[in-house]
Parts: sequence; structure tokens; C-alpha cells
Amino acid sequence: MLGAMRRVSSDDFARHIRARVFEAADETDGALALYAERAVPPPNNNLPPDPLFSQSATRPRRATGARAMAVDPNDEVGSEGIVAQLITELNRENPEKFLNHPGPDRLRVTQDALDAKKSFRGKAVVPALPVRKFILLTDIIGSGNRGWRYLEAAWRVATIKSLWSTRQTKGVSFEVIAYASTTPGFERVNSHAMQPTIRTVCECPTIEGSLSTAMAAKVKSLCVQYDPANRRRGALGYEDTGALIAFAHGMPNNCPRVFWAASESWAPLFPARVTAASRAEFASELNASEVEARLLAMRQKRLAEGVDFAIAPPGALERYLVLASLSHPPRTVDVVARRTGLTQIVVEDVLKEALTYGWIDPTFCLTDAGHAELSAAKGQRKADAAVPSAVPLYYPSSLRAPRISSS
Repeated sequence: MLGAMRRVSSDDFARHIRARVFEAADETDGALALYAERAVPPPNNNLPPDPLFSQSATRPRRATGARAMAVDPNDEVGSEGIVAQLITELNRENPEKFLNHPGPDRLRVTQDALDAKKSFRGKAVVPALPVRKFILLTDIIGSGNRGWRYLEAAWRVATIKSLWSTRQTKGVSFEVIAYASTTPGFERVNSHAMQPTIRTVCECPTIEGSLSTAMAAKVKSLCVQYDPANRRRGALGYEDTGALIAFAHGMPNNCPRVFWAASESWAPLFPARVTAASRAEFASELNASEVEARLLAMRQKRLAEGVDFAIAPPGALERYLVLASLSHPPRTVDVVARRTGLTQIVVEDVLKEALTYGWIDPTFCLTDAGHAELSAAKGQRKADAAVPSAVPLYYPSSLRAPRISSS
């Protein structure tokens, strides 16, 4: 399980979430309303969530409020605190494009109102862009329940539902941006009535998705046998997700309890889901041993033996992994990311580069040039590719007077 676990550093998390936010921003000429995913009341998931904003009880049910609550002051602050800080930084960089948890008062401001210089809450209009996207940010979509309930809380606000109904022209569309997502969680959030666009950085590794069928069965049995809570239900984490991921800011409760729960006879690696003691080991850069292991897992033994990855230039490790993965189908971005262990963003960048160099065609199949690139690497030997530690200087072994020109 530890070998299959993805460990996400703070820099890696922030960099990739920002990249997805900027990607969404490039696709719209309006402002983006950014919200950190958090649990919405009531805590009982069997009951419908309360509306995200207060609204009148009688028609027209107009919602009011300048801002949404980023974190619940009466509850423990989890990953939503990290995400809220990231939203604050984006807002400070570009306050017109990235809005920090705006309320319905700001969401309703239209382009017509801005052009007419109408007042906003009794003051001169400061925002220069109407809101066109409502984006929910989170670290992981595990079971998908918390994300779905947050969207449902927004959906229960009449003003937001009205804005959504005109999303094709002047209204607001909805998106969810997550660093990682499991397949069931993705499907759960995607099933919401508001039909959100979901952007992820990578697929969340799970016990079933990362291990062979036989090994997964053994691992599940181990998690149940040594479950600190001594309960079969939830031994693989919340909703028995079996997620294998740890962030520098903490481990989600979707991971097996043996990692984070304690008992009189069990000391977990990440007590109470806190990763502070080992977050320094959450490196975001690939190393040679990781690349070789991933190539061997893809049955690329000759490539693993042919290149000295320890002295490879920047970007070469990712390039070899992606090209090797494209040697056989399927060749979608998410499948390549799963095979290589890279994020979808890194895979997308390498694919763009490979298209530019003519190594792959538009369907991501290797061209003759791409096959030649891999063949050349497989034909090398690490001893031949090694860079000498010191280049010997040339000096002449004998001296003679220079020839005198006859002319």
C-alpha cells in the first residue's frame, strides 16, 4: 500500500490546483467565484443540506449576503483551510478575475449593471467583470458525498438556480476542481442536477485500482484484520473507499484506518491523519529509482536498463515515461497518468511537446520518430551514457617548430 501511495507536497498541490484554476479562467471572459469545499449542515447525510445562503421564505425567494463562509468557526478546520488560503492568494493577485467566496449580492451583478455604473451595496461599482463561473475547490473527491452536498446547498438557493438557468448566455456555470478523484466520487459529483464540469489533477490511487486482484484481496483482508477500530465497516476508510493518497496538509479519511487510527495495540504511521512528521519526504520531483520501477511495471525493461536516469536532463524522466506508456493502448490522458504515476497536467504538457516534435500523432499513437526515440534510448548502456566526472585536458606529447611559409 505504501508503494502505491501518492504523496503530494505542499508546492505540488498549490501549483497544480492553480494551474487548473487558470485553465478555467482562460476559457471565460467573466469572473470566477471561488469556494473552498467544506461540510455543510446538517451533519446527517440522510437529511438535505441547508441552503448555502439565506433567502426569503416567500416569493420571490431572493437570497442576500456579501460573502459565503469559507470555514466553519465552530468545527475543526481541515483541508478547506489550505484551499481557502489558496483562494485568498488568487484573489489578491487578481481581485477582478478571482472572487473570494462571494455572496449572492455579488453573483447577481450583471454586465449591464456594471456598464451603467450602478451602485453595489450602496457604494460605487468596483468589480469590472460579471461572474460567469461558480467553482468549488477541494483536495480530493473521495466518496463524492461532501462535494455533492455542497453543490446541493447552492442548488437550494433560488437566486443561484436562476443564474444557472441562463448559463449559456449571461448566467453562471458550475465547476469542481480537485487535486485527485476516485471513480465513484467523480460519478457521484457528476450526477448532480447542475451538471458541473469536473477538473482533476490526477486520478486518486485506490487499493482496487493500484494493485492486482489477488494482491488487493490480501490487502483488504489485512486492513480488516488489523483495523484499530475492530470494525469491518469503514476499515478501508470512509465509505470503504480504500484511497492511497497523503497530502502534506493531512491524510483524507477515505484512506484505510490502519494508516491513521490508533488503538492500545496499534500505532499508525499518520496519527489522527496528521502527516507533519513525514511531510518533508513528500518530494514532488521524480527520481531515477521511481522512473525505473514504473518502466519495469510497464514491461519496459530494456528502456529501464538503457538510460542513466540519474543524469537525465530536466523533463527527460517524464518524457520517457509518457512515450513508453503510449507504446500500447489505451492512450487517454487519464490512463497514461495512471500508468506513469504522473499528474494529468504533466502528461498533457508532455503530449503537447511530443506533438510538436512529431513523436506522436493527434490520436497519441507513436510515430516512426517516436519509436526511433525510444529505440535509441533502449540501445544505450548506462555506462556509455554516463558523464565523466572530469574531462582530461589535452596537451601535446612533443613540440616542433612551426613550418615557415615559402611564400
